[in-house]
Amino acid sequence: MRLRAALCVGAAALILPGCTHPKPAPAPAWVSAPDLPAIDHSLDSPSVRRLAESFLRSQDPARAAAGNTVVRRSGTPVTVYATNPGFVADPAAPLDRAGIASYIAVPVRISDRPDTDTMQLVPTPSYPPRAVATGTEETTQPLPTNSRLLLDYPTHTWFAWTRTEIAVLTPGTTPVPKGRVFDAAQFRDWMVSR
Repeated sequence: MRLRAALCVGAAALILPGCTHPKPAPAPAWVSAPDLPAIDHSLDSPSVRRLAESFLRSQDPARAAAGNTVVRRSGTPVTVYATNPGFVADPAAPLDRAGIASYIAVPVRISDRPDTDTMQLVPTPSYPPRAVATGTEETTQPLPTNSRLLLDYPTHTWFAWTRTEIAVLTPGTTPVPKGRVFDAAQFRDWMVSR
């Protein structure tokens, strides 16, 4: 009887700690979709309309009717990350610190303008506007699944960035071939030499 009680207590001691210790939290998602309802709300704001009106005056004056500007999202937004100078400064930094959120690129149609343009929003809620650019360079990059879009501003080179590698999508002003893949050390060296 004592042996059976001791075995039950021993088994409980092995089982209960697993039940009482919290499970580790899952790692945060590497790629998360921008908040579409919040972005659509931002696109309907007076500050976005003012920026769009200014853009129309410079790009398409015949369509720039003050007060009548409507901005509509016409595609899927993408968060653009900029290369992080701190990544180069810290030789021990992991590859997931190679970039920092720069802006959310939102493909938009402005009033009856026939072209699709890009509204750049600050990448934090409430997503205020930052700029408008012609075309849709960001949202037409061939971004693989589970990759972030990384831009090196000094060379205007676009990359697909994962936690383990960085691949060239569109070479900019430096002679780096499309499709070239970097690990952390190689990318750090590239950033120093560019």
